[in-house]
Amino acid sequence: VLTERFQGTTIGDLKHRVLVPAVNYSTGRGQFFKTPHHPTFELDHRMSIVDVALATAAAPIYFPLVRNDRGVFADGGLVGNAPGLFGLHEVNTFLAPKQNALVRILAIGTMTIGATVRGGASLDRGFGKWRGGLFDLVISAQESSVDYMLRQSLGSNYFQIDDKATPDQSKDVKALDRVSIGATNTLKDRGNHAAQRALGDPFFEPFRAHQAGAPIFYHGPAYSGEAGQRFHAKLDTHSRASWTVGA
Repeated sequence: VLTERFQGTTIGDLKHRVLVPAVNYSTGRGQFFKTPHHPTFELDHRMSIVDVALATAAAPIYFPLVRNDRGVFADGGLVGNAPGLFGLHEVNTFLAPKQNALVRILAIGTMTIGATVRGGASLDRGFGKWRGGLFDLVISAQESSVDYMLRQSLGSNYFQIDDKATPDQSKDVKALDRVSIGATNTLKDRGNHAAQRALGDPFFEPFRAHQAGAPIFYHGPAYSGEAGQRFHAKLDTHSRASWTVGA
């Protein structure tokens, strides 16, 4: 299905800046596939969208690991299911370093169900009892922690669109792997409710009114004309011997 939709599209073909988290199981580290919006991002633009999508979605227990030209990968949710902090770091480190830039983060959630334990449950939990619950706990704890930190750091410049399922609806959402009618209806209904609530919130207005400027890409098919040429000219003048720059 991914191949049918995206065909041979690569990260370098994208028109907006993108950061996609995954876990590189070959190195044991988080890996972040990015558009070439910084001069040092020279490799990822060659990656196919299909390979990146499979890598970031290879959820343990649910899907197999994915191998591509860059290694073996597992789900990006293990390192960044709520990737707002990565976006903040990207701006402050690569896009606008030491500029005290105004940053707004819009987080669109997935109605994650908080993973908790019942009061009378056994505390001795081997794999047979954990199963997919361990992955749910990783996601739930991560999302709540990132949400708390971004609210503290950005205040009204952070806005989250998400919704909480009722206990009955939680049963529907947990059945999503079977694409049940109940799960589909619950997600649609709660999504519409979350959107309606956001549209009526005055703190959402700056996000609606924002007009993004055209990004600058330094490599690949979307190489950005004069801005990219100035960068390449600077490299040619100062670093001819030590750099190989691909456009």
